[in-house]
Amino acid sequence: AAEDSIRLVFVSDLHNVSYGTGNRGLAEKILALHPDAVLIGGDLIVGKPEQPMDAALAFIGNLSGRVPVYAANGNHEYRLRIYPETYGDMYDTYRRGLTENHVTLLENESSVFSVRGMKVALYGYELKREYYDRFAHMELPLSEITDVFPAPAEDAYNILLAHYPKYFPTYVRWKPDLILSGHYHGGVVRIGKRRPLIGNDLTFFPKYGYGRHTEGDTTMIVSSGLGDHTLPFRLHDPRELVVVDIRE
Repeated sequence: AAEDSIRLVFVSDLHNVSYGTGNRGLAEKILALHPDAVLIGGDLIVGKPEQPMDAALAFIGNLSGRVPVYAANGNHEYRLRIYPETYGDMYDTYRRGLTENHVTLLENESSVFSVRGMKVALYGYELKREYYDRFAHMELPLSEITDVFPAPAEDAYNILLAHYPKYFPTYVRWKPDLILSGHYHGGVVRIGKRRPLIGNDLTFFPKYGYGRHTEGDTTMIVSSGLGDHTLPFRLHDPRELVVVDIRE
């Protein structure tokens, strides 16, 4: 990163995949990029009963104390949290693993940090379960966001961690500077470099399934993620880390 910028590494949709023993390979790759912070956009784990979380928590442990880490929940973590009758204490175990390793977990919460005089405000947005329903085709009212975060900070660069990019038109109306998303796994199959074939919601050619999208002063970056589940393959759809350099 240049001296007049902030470097962030964005991690999404690891789904408990391991890169090297104890996920040290992934952690070392990130640290070699010299980020000022690591942002996690959700779905580090697989939200199924009694599924292990060792690889995800080992990854976090390898970053602990070496770089600031901020995490928001994806739909997999969120379902663990809201359905304890199904998942038992899995979410408590996950949360404890993050907090014991100095991760700032943003459960519909915000956090502010400064690097080289530049102030960054992070917002970890938890989308309600019904908006993930594959067959609902619901619109997201702006009030769903403003009831949690009334307005972006006026004196900071505002980053919304919003796991599901489908609702970009609503996120834009909240007017963050940057939105970081994942969820679609890059579309599983990509046609050319940018066009995803299918989304997790079983829609073909999802408009916001991958890449960079800009409207007005807001940019959204949708990562293809680092892991898989359910459909354990990719075609022309490499896994990725996203590096974001923010310059004044």
